[in-house]
Amino acid sequence: MADIKTHLRELSVATTVGLLNSGIRFTLDDLRDSRSFLAFAEQVVTGDISDAQNLRTVETFTGDLETILDNGYNLGTYIFHNPYFKIRKGDVITWRGNDTQKEDPIDITIGRYGFSLKEESFILENMGLYKLLNCYTGSTYKKRHIFSDYAPAEYEAWFKVTWKELIHTLNSSGGTWEYYNPVKDKKSRITMTASGIKFEYIRMSKLLGTSYLPVDCTLSAFKANTSAKTREEVFAKFINQKLNSNIAYRQAKKNCAMAAASALARELNDNLNYHGGLPRFLRIHKDEYYYAKTTSAGVSIFKVPSLSAFGREIVIESITPSVPDTQANILTTIKNTKTGKTLVLRNECRFSHGQFNGTLEAKMYYERGGALETIYERI
Repeated sequence: MADIKTHLRELSVATTVGLLNSGIRFTLDDLRDSRSFLAFAEQVVTGDISDAQNLRTVETFTGDLETILDNGYNLGTYIFHNPYFKIRKGDVITWRGNDTQKEDPIDITIGRYGFSLKEESFILENMGLYKLLNCYTGSTYKKRHIFSDYAPAEYEAWFKVTWKELIHTLNSSGGTWEYYNPVKDKKSRITMTASGIKFEYIRMSKLLGTSYLPVDCTLSAFKANTSAKTREEVFAKFINQKLNSNIAYRQAKKNCAMAAASALARELNDNLNYHGGLPRFLRIHKDEYYYAKTTSAGVSIFKVPSLSAFGREIVIESITPSVPDTQANILTTIKNTKTGKTLVLRNECRFSHGQFNGTLEAKMYYERGGALETIYERI
């Protein structure tokens, strides 16, 4: 289930438009109370909004939540009063953010208009690496790991350096490393025992995860003998606390990122067949919709064309690897041959739940200051 911020971001827009369209009297301050907000939402938004009951965990929207509400109110007001959108009395307003099975990015519908809602983020999609490959090459991957699939030797070397630094830390600190988060009452502990290395994750005095590993651990042994919980809450925590500025660790990570990003870019370029997959990569779907973004600078709305209206003037100019610092990225430069405008899209291949834990995502961002008009129409 999405978090409270996502629910508020989406429902605040839908509720504002619904209240304005229904002629229900309200003020922005009325919406700051969570129970009042949900009561209004239930009046004007159709569909099941029970998933958003986590909004009741706070009495009043303050801090970041207040900013999200204000932005949602401003965007909803802008949409309702914009003459481009022909909103009629009785138009159904639906929240679709709780539908995890849908393929398109639409969060709410207002009458015949669908909206994908963003705030400060420059992200276009949380995609897996397999989807990037499938869109560009026509492949049918179900799963791809940028490091183990494209730079296995460098990935093993990165892990080897990381493990060596862990053993060095344990040897120099009496055999134990421990980190405690008092706010969440979470403790991560790594201990050198007579039989090997023990990982422990403890929360609120309860042992929630334990893993045993050999002193001379390999990457494959690490994967086989740890759980997602101990990888994220113990090993990744150690890396974050002790190795982020470690020169040997950072160099090994950078070597792996450079080798993997270069190999991935070669596969994409060598097998590029983008006319079928480019629209999906650019979030073009069967039906048109609107990409609406609210920031401190104001409101921006772009019309995203339907699949049938997507033209051949949008082309891929280049696909290149990029490793700023130690981050493995793929940069795609999109060009509109009709207008001459370009847009750089960046797929960041990164772990979501700690280093060496699971399969990396390939989140897609457009470059700050980039012209979305290259692919969409500004309203």
